[in-house]
Amino acid sequence: MMLLQASQITKRFGNRIVLNGLDLNLRSGEVVTIFGPNGAGKTTLIQILSTLIKPTSGTLQIGGIDALAEALRARPSLGLVGHEPLAYLDLSPYENLKFFGRLYGLDGLEQRIADLLDEVQLIPYAHEPVKLFSRGMIQRFMIAKALIHDPMLLLFDEPFSGLDLAAKQFVLKRIDRERARGKGIVLTTHDTELGYHIGSRFHFLLDGQIERGAEKEDIGLEALAREYEDRLNRCQQR
Repeated sequence: MMLLQASQITKRFGNRIVLNGLDLNLRSGEVVTIFGPNGAGKTTLIQILSTLIKPTSGTLQIGGIDALAEALRARPSLGLVGHEPLAYLDLSPYENLKFFGRLYGLDGLEQRIADLLDEVQLIPYAHEPVKLFSRGMIQRFMIAKALIHDPMLLLFDEPFSGLDLAAKQFVLKRIDRERARGKGIVLTTHDTELGYHIGSRFHFLLDGQIERGAEKEDIGLEALAREYEDRLNRCQQR
């Protein structure tokens, strides 16, 4: 099942072109890893795919919905784990999840919240303000928030940044679990090892464009890392 189709996505900020005619597709059960250096436009791409900002031009279909024209209809299909929690930091995880669960009109919300907080290991901190959390705890909370409405498409923007080994392993396991449930996942990172470990298909975001990489079955980690480094060097020499 095709979950996401982005075609000819271009984004300008003034005279600066951040994304230039980018194409990306995603099917259920896939984890597409997009590698790119800092400043490559990864966050801008995720913000567009999550309907937080609109592209200058291009089209975006999410679950068959025109997500640019009908963002409110598309958003229930999306879960986002980005650089910022996009939540109320003075509130607790429980209060945040209850608020967002009500926005989605979820049934059995109390049990859903309890199950998610248990899964992300935040039960002991369920009623403490999110603003007091460590980076790893915030990442766990963000995953719970992204999953509260059980979306079919998950977007992770540099999910390993600033995390210790235990937190990274937790994120990897959670992504793999959601993929096994048939979710489609787009993940951006500059970490080739972690991105390779979790991905099923790989792309490179360089000079504002998606460069096709390979399917996981067709390339090993070392070969992928060399190819990424080669493309990055060629890009820097242009």
